[in-house]
Amino acid sequence: MKTLPLLIVTGGLLCATTLVSACPADHRGPHGGMGMSEMDKNGDGMLDKKEFTAFHEQRFRELDANHDGKISQDEMGSPQGCSTKRGLGRFDSRFDETDINHDGALSKDEAEIGMPMLFAHFDEIDANKDGKISKDEVVANMKKMHDTRGEMMQHRK
Repeated sequence: MKTLPLLIVTGGLLCATTLVSACPADHRGPHGGMGMSEMDKNGDGMLDKKEFTAFHEQRFRELDANHDGKISQDEMGSPQGCSTKRGLGRFDSRFDETDINHDGALSKDEAEIGMPMLFAHFDEIDANKDGKISKDEVVANMKKMHDTRGEMMQHRK
């Protein structure tokens, strides 16, 4: 029974990661902000269909890693940065900022302060049980959860 809640939380994390990677780092959502100004090429404070479409076509091209004109499930939900360098870069930056002692890994205390979702699943992510989690352990755990989620989806069909 512990596996189902873990899969649900991990699935939510994977979905959130995918959504975050699909938007630029400065995107502020439907209420404007930097993302709005990035899309508003003519500076009129509004988005016309052409501006909106151009912005999202660029995001599509960024996600389409193999440039085949389609976004596969792997490209959309890849744990290796969701197929965008931007997503992995943000993860690396956040991880490095949270790594207060700069040892290349997060202790439980560091994770609790700077990356609470990792803290919530610290023991599952800490594969070698050394009391620290490395970037590699986080990526491996996300890949494992992604693969498990994919297997569950295949069995539902």
